[in-house]
Amino acid sequence: MEKLKTLLEKLNPQQKEAVLYFDSPLLVLAGAGSGKTRVITVKIAYMIEELHFPPERILAVTFTNKAAREMKERVEGILGRGVPAVISTFHSFCVRLIRAHSRRLGFSPDFLIVDEDDRKRVIKEVLKELNLSSDLYSPSVLSAAISNLKNGVASGLQLERVEEIFRAYNEKLKSINALDFDDLLLYGRELLLQEDLGEYYSEYFRYVLIDEYQDTNKVQYDIAKALTVKKGNICAVGDEDQCIYTWRGANIENILSFERDFKNAKVIKLEQNYRCSATILEAANAVIANNAYRKGKRLFTKNPKGTPIRLYCAESDVEEALYIVKGIKRLISKGIKPSEIAVFYRTNSLSRIVEDALRKEGVAYQIVGGLKFYERREIKDIIAYLRVALFEKDAISLFRVLNTPRRGLGSSVEEKLRKILEKEESNLEALKKLESALIQKKQRNSVGELIDVIELIREKASSLPPYDLIKFIVAATGYEQFLRKEYPEEWESRLENIRELGNTLQEFAEREGIKGKELYLEFLSTVTLSSDQDELEDSEKVTLMTVHASKGLEFDAVFLMGLEEGIFPHAKSQDQPEREEEERRLFYVALTRAKKFLSLSYSKKRRVFGSYRESEPSKFLKEIPRHLIREVKGKDRRVREAVPSGASKRPKLVFHPKFGKGVVKRVEGSGDTAKVTAFFANFGEKTIVMKFLKVLG
Repeated sequence: MEKLKTLLEKLNPQQKEAVLYFDSPLLVLAGAGSGKTRVITVKIAYMIEELHFPPERILAVTFTNKAAREMKERVEGILGRGVPAVISTFHSFCVRLIRAHSRRLGFSPDFLIVDEDDRKRVIKEVLKELNLSSDLYSPSVLSAAISNLKNGVASGLQLERVEEIFRAYNEKLKSINALDFDDLLLYGRELLLQEDLGEYYSEYFRYVLIDEYQDTNKVQYDIAKALTVKKGNICAVGDEDQCIYTWRGANIENILSFERDFKNAKVIKLEQNYRCSATILEAANAVIANNAYRKGKRLFTKNPKGTPIRLYCAESDVEEALYIVKGIKRLISKGIKPSEIAVFYRTNSLSRIVEDALRKEGVAYQIVGGLKFYERREIKDIIAYLRVALFEKDAISLFRVLNTPRRGLGSSVEEKLRKILEKEESNLEALKKLESALIQKKQRNSVGELIDVIELIREKASSLPPYDLIKFIVAATGYEQFLRKEYPEEWESRLENIRELGNTLQEFAEREGIKGKELYLEFLSTVTLSSDQDELEDSEKVTLMTVHASKGLEFDAVFLMGLEEGIFPHAKSQDQPEREEEERRLFYVALTRAKKFLSLSYSKKRRVFGSYRESEPSKFLKEIPRHLIREVKGKDRRVREAVPSGASKRPKLVFHPKFGKGVVKRVEGSGDTAKVTAFFANFGEKTIVMKFLKVLG
């Protein structure tokens, strides 16, 4: 095929070797911007076109729906036709696996996947049943703890009865035929570890490609190994320098020990960067070289040197935000599209001040990682009606729609329904029994009307096109009137969101070619498994996001703000070398998202808990060679030099986040590694390494 042949010829030698190698397990160490997606997609196309692998027996797994969708589109673009290769996220792959074998796990095939909001609702139900206070046992904290338990991550939660809550939560999910996000991987692994299924699927998939291998956790690693370890038919692609999710279970050891886990493994390094200017890449290389926990590679590029990296020291966080917005406006005036400009920060809380400045200057922006489309109340309400009509055990959605719009069915009615559901599995049957049990005529009528609405939606779901079904739900439930009354200032925009839901459903149906209950089941699974990046709009707006959310993306211009000790690197990494290395990897990821323009900034003082606090510049700034940086305003010696020490220049007063202010008694050594002995009023004498202290005088 001519297009495939042309693409192969354009690959560099290492990329081409990675595409054509099939003799043993393969690890492709793909540096930032080294064209790994090109390698994966060309390799899949080569298997189909030249090696004649049946497409449906090729499995390619990545971490976001967006990445999977783009990968599939690129393969089909190369081959010029639709391709039934299984290209999906780990979670989506497990959904397909579990649906095919759900009976083995005690579920029916039309199981529901609960999102974070639903999970908290289930936890509240469990707490109520166990007579536990939701003030003492926070549903949000418990939700995170349950997720950590399922992923094998230490939560640090010391509350009593957590294990009891955990068991009751899992039992509750099973009783309503539901799984949470973490269950998908756990049950997927459980199925593949069953001897007959493990044999079948490891034989069925001729070849397995795992993207972003450095981000796999223990369960995902087990899934990959179960599918490939016997035949060695695996190509793992990743970069240990971009492992930034250990806090949610990612295990960097998976990529570092690949050759030990897969015998006779071949390792190919992709070290040519096609994205960044030579200046940006040199800075990134210099920073990441300070990490010890890596396999080691040195990226290079043939791109031009480009402009120096801007460094701005602001007097305050407000001044920093103004500098960023002025810089954005200047870039736009020079012809850079707003969609090619991004502002990164370490934590979401830093976005507010930049948002204020952007609004004031009239610059359109979008936030990745904010409230997602499918998390908006009006969208969740309409989807809940759809779920109740189609899935008879979905008690979570039933309680959501029971009094939405308001029907006079308060907490006492909810409690009666809850008790009925303990004996009755079907939502409709439970509602009919509730109707009979109610004394007040108005409440009986309200429940009767709800039953009629649910039965009508169920009937129309098999005959109406998706867009018309959403319109019908709005009309049948009186939801537009509810919005007008509840949100007089914004009901129209909320109604527009619902119309967009109808459009999305219609497009999904036409694209997937499926109808009826199967369509809605597949759509709801896709919605629940969406990621922050799936919310990115293709519009001319500046993008604001955390560095974590930026992984896999690239922009012409990047503004990285808040580069202060305790923020980036995060305070939790102090005195913990492994965490500090992960913070440095995160900084490396931020730098390598920028193609042409990179601005770094920090503030001398930042408002924290209502008042300003003095700040120190990030230690990572000192790791960038000075010749690559151009300071935009002023010269802060703190960036270029470690804190001086010794008899004549040693600091006299220091601050530690835990011990507070301290008086220096002696200093041994110099620079960041100097040992400072100081007296702290409430803690006595402590000896602390200089880099963990802030000099006050």
